[in-house]
Amino acid sequence: MKKNNAKGFSIIFAPEDSSRSIRIKVGGRIAKLVSLILGVFILLNVAVLAWNIVMINNNTEPIRLKKAKRQLMSEVSIIRDRLDSLKTASKSVSIQTEQLYALADINKPPKEFAVGGPQLKDFSEPRLNNIAFEIDSLLYVLENEFHALKKTEKYIQKNKKVLRHTPSIIPMHGYITSGFGRRLDPITGKWAFHEGLDIVATKGTPIHASADGRVKFTGRMGGFGKVVIIDHIWYETRYGHLDEILVAKGKKISRGSKIGTCGRSGRTTGIHLHYEVRVAGKPVNPMNFILPERFVVD
Repeated sequence: MKKNNAKGFSIIFAPEDSSRSIRIKVGGRIAKLVSLILGVFILLNVAVLAWNIVMINNNTEPIRLKKAKRQLMSEVSIIRDRLDSLKTASKSVSIQTEQLYALADINKPPKEFAVGGPQLKDFSEPRLNNIAFEIDSLLYVLENEFHALKKTEKYIQKNKKVLRHTPSIIPMHGYITSGFGRRLDPITGKWAFHEGLDIVATKGTPIHASADGRVKFTGRMGGFGKVVIIDHIWYETRYGHLDEILVAKGKKISRGSKIGTCGRSGRTTGIHLHYEVRVAGKPVNPMNFILPERFVVD
């Protein structure tokens, strides 16, 4: 029989109220078994602790991601609102540029859209991708409008005299009740061609010249009653149904000069101004010569 060299260990109990201690000897095999049980117990606790840490981290990360995503989508929504505002402003700038080109009597170059860039591929979110593309497009359009405005500004400065003699403001504040073209004549009830605009206002409302020029005629003219006609070199404007004429024939007139007051002289159903613009003696639509006040060349 082989000798078992496995060493054991002793457990000693020493009560405080007794001088006698108790010793329990544990054999080597039992010691190994106890050590194994303790080791397995410790490993299990470590494993459980590690599992809990992993689960806590896994549960916390989605919460952070969801919060970050909500914040990102909120910021994207704000950017989208700002972008829509910029689009509206861009459209307004485009309309004003068109009006300036009309005032300068030059053709606006055709719009070209060619945008892109490697930065677009950096966005994984489709909505962000779209916003980036729209911003690039908007910047391109605004840059074109800026160059168009600079070109128009140079033309206006060069042709200031021509532009000052071009009708460009509404001659009286009021309501346009009848436009240029065919209409039922309010007097005869028959279809007839209306050669100007009818603008309604109260009696005595000031009437102003729509461009620089010289008074060509003042007095009565058939059904238009009291009339003022101004020669603008390339154009002619007529103002009818006046209550009072405040200028004399041959007088030099500046845009905005007061030339009379609104009335109902001549053949009319009420107080209003009949306003005409003529080119080479032929009537044209006055609406094509009425621009916002900020575009008027002084």
